[in-house]
This record gives sequence, structure tokens and C-alpha cells, in this order.
Amino acid sequence: MKRIITSLLQNRVVTQTLGSISRAFELSQRRRRYRLYRQKYDIHPDARFNGPEIQFYGDGKIRLGERSYIGRNSRIESSQGCTVNIGSCCAMSHYIYINTVNRMADQDFSDSFESFDIRKGDVRIGDYCWIGAYVFVVEGASIGENSVIGAHSVVTKDLPPHSICTGAPAKVIKFKSYLGEEEKRDLAESYRERLSDDLRDELLS
Repeated sequence: MKRIITSLLQNRVVTQTLGSISRAFELSQRRRRYRLYRQKYDIHPDARFNGPEIQFYGDGKIRLGERSYIGRNSRIESSQGCTVNIGSCCAMSHYIYINTVNRMADQDFSDSFESFDIRKGDVRIGDYCWIGAYVFVVEGASIGENSVIGAHSVVTKDLPPHSICTGAPAKVIKFKSYLGEEEKRDLAESYRERLSDDLRDELLS
């Protein structure tokens, strides 16, 4: 029995040691990859990568502003000639996906297997934005400053500043309370097609 207990304890120590080595190796690889991102793209020294498996890729430009951060398993793609510009002090949650190029949906995929029609466009996220988990931002879309995008939303069009948005496609469900009524109405008029039905009725009826 004593030998069995000793063997089990030794195996446990070996397992813990191997686990520690594996975690240290993964952390080293992650830090190396994030250093390469900082060399290739315009990442402010104060910007943070919060967690593993964050991927920045493509031959375009990616900018991550001062004191902004992005969460684990997020992916930002910037194709050649395109730019993804994320402003300062942005809180980017986990599993966020941003693309600057995508297939166009209205085409015969069986007829164009080797050469799909595509759509490209820059993506811009203003300063002080909060982007929830599992948000997808498509090519050509922009998010105005000081806005909130709720989790699991799909941003397909430009969204106004100082707004709270959610859904697929994302719609403005509220303007922030510090805005005056006239400011809210002006933004609502400028972004009429981006408003939820309830908000449109409230501000523009």
C-alpha cells in the first residue's frame, strides 16, 4: 500500500510539473505572438491583449489605440489596402470578430467557385466604446464614439456616437442619457435607418 501511495504521489507531482511547463510554454508563445503584432501593426504601448488566442492578420493596417484592450479568442482581419481603426480607451470583450473583406451573398456560388465577388471596406471604432462578447463587425461598418454594442450583435452599417445598440443587424435601442433631447433627435434623424422601431417612434414621430 505504501508503494502504491508513493507512486500515486510521484505521478501527481510529475503531472503538475508537466502542466506547469506546458502553461509556461503557451504563455511564452502568446507573448511572442503579441510582440510580433506590435511590430507589424500600430498597437499603442498602453493597449492590452487580454487572454489567449487573439489573432491579428492580413496585409492591411490595424490600429489599437491608447488604453484600449481586446479579449481572448478575438480575431481582427485587415486585407491589403484596408484599415481597422480602433480608438482610445475602448473595452473590447472576448470572441470579437472584425473583417474588412467578405463574399457578397447575392451570387451563384456554384458558378463562381474559383473567383467569388467580394466586398471590401475599412472598419472604424471610435474612442471610449464598449464592445460586448461575440460581436461581429463586417467590412465597411463604423461605430461612433462612446457607444455600446451588446453581446452577440452583428454590426453591418454605420452606428451613431453616444448610442446603445444591439441585435443582428445591430440597431440603436437608446441614446445615452447625458445627451440633450435636441442632440438625440439630430442623431436620430441622421441615423434614421439604424434605429429600432420603438426608438424611431419615440424620437421622430
